[in-house]
Amino acid sequence: MFQNRQTTRRQFLQGVTAAGAATILIPSTNRAFGYQSANDRPVFATIGLRNQGWAITSKSFKFADFAALADVDANVLEENVAKVEKAQGKKPDAYKDYREVLDRDDIDAVMIATPDHWHTKIAVEAMYAGKDVYCEKPLTLTIDEGKLIRKVQKDTGRIVQVGTQQRST
Repeated sequence: MFQNRQTTRRQFLQGVTAAGAATILIPSTNRAFGYQSANDRPVFATIGLRNQGWAITSKSFKFADFAALADVDANVLEENVAKVEKAQGKKPDAYKDYREVLDRDDIDAVMIATPDHWHTKIAVEAMYAGKDVYCEKPLTLTIDEGKLIRKVQKDTGRIVQVGTQQRST
């Protein structure tokens, strides 16, 4: 018999978005890094942990391990580190400066959910640091930023996925 579960539209769309991001990033990241076993899991970091940052992180535990979180707000960072530790059984490293995350060699991909005006800068730096990128919309604010993203992606060969939930295609 069916149970009547009260799933909001927002919850549904967040779940679908996270699943979509995982289906794009995980197989591609596995190929890109030449994992030897299906049991090897990619290592992610989330940059920007407020509402959408936590939503995409929390939906991705079954697909990846989170080794690092970054947010400029110490309270938000501390709260989310505790939530990730509870969910995956291992405490991720915490950073107030996202550049420290990008300096790490063990991070395969970053999920960016910062305020919009930071998206392009962080995505470009992440690709140059050898990270694949999942970024919340908008990826860019100008046409020139879009051209820059395209150039950097082509130059680095990194995978870039943009979250576009709540939009028709």
